Amino acid sequence: MEQVLYKLPDGWEWHSVKKLSHNIQYGHTAKAESNGNAKFLRITDIQDGKIDWQGVPTVSLEEKEISKYALNDDDLIFARSGATAGKSILIKNAPKDAVFASYLIRIVPNKKDIIPEYLSYFFLTPAYWEVVGQNAAGAAQPNINGTKLSEFIVPVAPQGEQKRIVEKLDALLNRIDTAIEHLQESVTLADALYASTINEQMMQAIELAGLSTVEKHIEQIQTGTTPPTKQPEFYENGDINWFAPSDFGEHDILFDSNKKLSQKAFDAGKARKFYAGTIMLVAIGATIGKIGYLEQDASSNQQITGMKFNSTIIPRYAYYWFRFIKPEILTNASTATLPIINQKGIKALSFCAPNKQLQETICRKIDEVSNFRNTVKAELNEKVELMRSLKASILDSAFKGKL
Repeated sequence: MEQVLYKLPDGWEWHSVKKLSHNIQYGHTAKAESNGNAKFLRITDIQDGKIDWQGVPTVSLEEKEISKYALNDDDLIFARSGATAGKSILIKNAPKDAVFASYLIRIVPNKKDIIPEYLSYFFLTPAYWEVVGQNAAGAAQPNINGTKLSEFIVPVAPQGEQKRIVEKLDALLNRIDTAIEHLQESVTLADALYASTINEQMMQAIELAGLSTVEKHIEQIQTGTTPPTKQPEFYENGDINWFAPSDFGEHDILFDSNKKLSQKAFDAGKARKFYAGTIMLVAIGATIGKIGYLEQDASSNQQITGMKFNSTIIPRYAYYWFRFIKPEILTNASTATLPIINQKGIKALSFCAPNKQLQETICRKIDEVSNFRNTVKAELNEKVELMRSLKASILDSAFKGKL
């Protein structure tokens, strides 16, 4: 594999992963089950560089299989493919009889040549990730197999210098990680304030205006469609937003979809138009309950149902109301195969319709908190990115002998 090399300090050497490890091994192919006799580590069990062993599933294996794939402290585990290809973690405090899945790779560092923590830190550096990116470029599915991993070369410092670097990185990166955690806690608090304000305002509205149902206040309800993909003219040069659940985020106004339709799809009766002011609800799938509204005409696929309320209801108020009743939506959704709430179920959802003046007051109060939340999140996210950049810079310096 082509790798980016740079001049090393005196006494340092480049060595391949193959030379620095005892063996490189793929994990076991097994199906997770309850009440197994071995913990079964998967890539999804590794989050933010940590493993919650309590949440790791089990498998039933023979003793010889457990022995072959057993995880030990100081093993390095890598993801082989997909979005997480190349990510790694150094195993510490593994439970007895823990094994690893087949789409993971395990290497065992040769401790006479390299300190495991030193090697683990190298696999967080920008230089390593640049090589991973080069390897994945143009591939439909990014992957790092055992052979490719064995060819990675590592800048190896003398053992005493390795120990010093690890201690320095432990101290510096722990401080940065702690700072990032505190910043993320502030984001969580801003989200909680926003949710609390919506809840408080809507409960006051209910006290003043009581409850009815969605059906009593809508002029139109319709579910989107997917025009035949075998007719490319419905999509080519499209300029009309065609929303899918993946287009929904924290933003309230839906303004730009990943895929768009041409007018031909509407002229042929293969797409449904939703008009400005329509409330758009994800009504099927894992993200059921996501909500947004339109300020310009658009369309959607069949996972989304649009509601056009009558003139007595401010669209933004209806948007906030649906955020408020998301628990009700989830409770009323059918889960025979996947979560779904049909038009009849949506019409039966509760709705509070105070006068327009009160709706405007409610929207203004929630908007103030929403704007504050968005400002706080933008500032904090910017600080988090700066912290992550600092972390990358420190790691880069460490493996060039400049720390």
